[in-house]
Amino acid sequence: MSRVRRVAVTTAVDTAHRVARLLHLDQLEPVMLPCIRIVAAPIEALERLRAAARDADWIVVTSPRAVHVTWPEGGMPSLPVAAVGAAAASAATLAGGRVEVAGKAGAAGLLKDLHRLISGKRIAFPHVRSADPATAAGLRAAGAEVVAESVYETVPIAPASDTVDVAIFGSPSAVEGWCRSRSLDGLVVGAIGETTAAALTDRGHPSDVVPERPSFENLVKALTQHLREGSAT
Repeated sequence: MSRVRRVAVTTAVDTAHRVARLLHLDQLEPVMLPCIRIVAAPIEALERLRAAARDADWIVVTSPRAVHVTWPEGGMPSLPVAAVGAAAASAATLAGGRVEVAGKAGAAGLLKDLHRLISGKRIAFPHVRSADPATAAGLRAAGAEVVAESVYETVPIAPASDTVDVAIFGSPSAVEGWCRSRSLDGLVVGAIGETTAAALTDRGHPSDVVPERPSFENLVKALTQHLREGSAT
């Protein structure tokens, strides 16, 4: 790359610094432009999920944020945990959980890994309000009893107007927040996975970069490769 590219980090502040570190390692300049804020569910919902987890056989988490919101001070039951990605697995371990399955191919991949392990088991599943219902449905289809509870939601917010060359998005909500005040024209745009990529396409700007496996680590790697290839042409 001939110059340092400025990359908009559009995720919420609770994960933005982790993404910024990844960009720094690849000699990209992160610009913090959060496009979502996190709103925890009412305490009653959190307590329902915590109670269900204490009586469960497994806990399934598809993001580190679900762990942070549900068990902000630790105290996650020391039960088998199935986590999507290294970040969610690390969050669960730090909160007191016992990670036995750490999927590397999104929720769909995790379902395949769990299929033979959860028949007849009780599963606690804390998730974002906008979660794909296919995950809970897939757990039930494998024969599990699932207690699924929305523990937080992502609320779109308009970002600041700092100049950037690239914008990366971790959710459709972040795409919505960006488009409330800014255009994607002229930018290199990256999406963490296919659902977020579809949101960008719906806004008339298909993603330039989508990693094969959804994670911010993979997104930054794919973005760096894309920029290097572009500079070489």
